[in-house]
Amino acid sequence: MYTALTISGCGNDNGQIGDFRYRSDMADQPSFHKHEDPLPPVKGTVPVAGKELAISDSLAATRVANPVERTPANADSSKFLYETYCTPCHGLSAKGDGLVAAKFQRPPDLTTQKYRTTPDGYFYYVIRNGRLIMPSYYESIKSRERWLIVNHLRTLQDK
Repeated sequence: MYTALTISGCGNDNGQIGDFRYRSDMADQPSFHKHEDPLPPVKGTVPVAGKELAISDSLAATRVANPVERTPANADSSKFLYETYCTPCHGLSAKGDGLVAAKFQRPPDLTTQKYRTTPDGYFYYVIRNGRLIMPSYYESIKSRERWLIVNHLRTLQDK
């Protein structure tokens, strides 16, 4: 009986329970249709997540300059990052003789003349997006850290 009295007190003068008015203007709004692509971002804007935009192709990547200088202050972190992410396949000396390479397809020797003359942006692009058997490290390695790895690779090539 208590429940019936409580529910009867919730109604309005018209006998309706609650305020369930339909808003007809909800159907008349600008919105995307099903499966419609969103509009492209305005040129020069930054993504909401704050992540870097993808470099669309490796040719464009070769034109990107390394913004992180090779300094003694960066040497330790560069070496640590290279040894953490690259050594399993490429080896300590970047010759493609890492532990993983012994059981699978061997990666290239990055100390050859071909790779010594390859622009820094190309290595950044490959670390970010992957290539052939190399996976993408986009989620694992931050942008600045990728440049530090490229710097350590250059140090190994100089030896």
